[in-house]
Amino acid sequence: MTRIHRPWVAVAAALGAALALTSPASGADAPVPSPLAAWTKGTPVTVTPGVTRTTWTETALDNRDKARVLQIVEIDPTAGSLTLESAIGTNDSAAETLPQQLARVTSVPTRHPHAGVNGGLFQREPADSGAEKTVAHTGVSATDGTLHSSSCWSGGKGSSGAVIQYGIPYVTKLLTELNLTAPSGETLRIDDINRTPGRAPHCARDTDDVQVSASPPVYTDADEIVVFTDDYGAPVPRPGTDPAVAATADAGFEVVVDAHGVVTEAREGRGGTMVPTGGHVIQGIGTGAEWLRGRLVRDDTVTIDQKLHDVTMKREIPLDDSVDVVSSFHPLLRNGEVPAELPDSCSGTEKGADGTTLICTDSRTALGTNVRGRPVLVTLTGQDNEDGDYLRTFAALLDAPELAIVDALNLDGGGSTTLMTGTQVHTPPTDLVNGTLVHRAVGDAVYTGVGGYGLYAK
Repeated sequence: MTRIHRPWVAVAAALGAALALTSPASGADAPVPSPLAAWTKGTPVTVTPGVTRTTWTETALDNRDKARVLQIVEIDPTAGSLTLESAIGTNDSAAETLPQQLARVTSVPTRHPHAGVNGGLFQREPADSGAEKTVAHTGVSATDGTLHSSSCWSGGKGSSGAVIQYGIPYVTKLLTELNLTAPSGETLRIDDINRTPGRAPHCARDTDDVQVSASPPVYTDADEIVVFTDDYGAPVPRPGTDPAVAATADAGFEVVVDAHGVVTEAREGRGGTMVPTGGHVIQGIGTGAEWLRGRLVRDDTVTIDQKLHDVTMKREIPLDDSVDVVSSFHPLLRNGEVPAELPDSCSGTEKGADGTTLICTDSRTALGTNVRGRPVLVTLTGQDNEDGDYLRTFAALLDAPELAIVDALNLDGGGSTTLMTGTQVHTPPTDLVNGTLVHRAVGDAVYTGVGGYGLYAK
């Protein structure tokens, strides 16, 4: 059941009235202070009608030398024609900074996105592989109904994500179903989209995947089929992309398919091919290569079937132009509550101002909705450095009554955390390149911009 959030003053007043009617002997608890009691709210800034950015600055430093900053961008579709979408920038294989990604949304300056944050988790190919600039998404990623990756398996329960449709995000569990059908009618499961065969980043895609690395998390399967879409934008991977993962060395088999589903090439070996416009490249290793080799030849017609299931709502989500998906491992708030299963994780800890107690310095990014049904983009950072909090503490902060957030999904954090409005970035650079701090390149983005139809305010 959704908990109704009320302004903190009203909550305190109601609790105070209840306590006044309670005798001292009853042992009634005092009101629990808001997580934002030690933060100061700045004056909301209007980015454009319907888009406001509000900054909360820490006043009690919580064992830190510098105050942290919580930024909330609220999007009100009753105040203007606004859209909410995800973007991958130049192409799906390359990481770019948030400003670069949002600049590619449109070439018309007056239609530039009003505000945006970095998106879901991703992983680069290993250094010195010849493809280290290539990235792969973790969990389901989609723009305009085009899938860029499959879901995590998680025992058939799928992985968390936010489906963005008609300007509104909703957080759920998602499971992809991908199949390849040969002219004979035989069907085989597709393991993933737009990543190196034999090397799945961050999570298993099925029961055959075996973890081979913990940092970064990498899974392997020697028998796979991976499909590449034309927005991959780079030559598809060659064998040996990851010397530490033996399956990637398999020469395999490769099939090139045009926009009509007709096979134009079916050949031994794989890699270095550009995906034809509107078409696909299919790579197989192990038994996946054997299946392709034995069933597809030039001029055959092949069918690629992709389905996206909403596990929570037990329904299929039609993959049309209205659907974007950004992926994650963890919902932060569900119906106004911090999920019991949310881990209190942190990737980066260091000693705080007292020189002893560890603090978490992971910057955080989130996407959610509030009690008014409005989308919100959230970041937690230092003022001029990477800083944040443990995952559960961040969730508790978002659960503050003043924010009135009902549902929220944790997006990629740490050095990836970036927020911008218009052409101005409001989060600090964190990555050192040639002695200069720069903003990190990321896999995708979530933004609000010109679009939609607007809604009449009641």
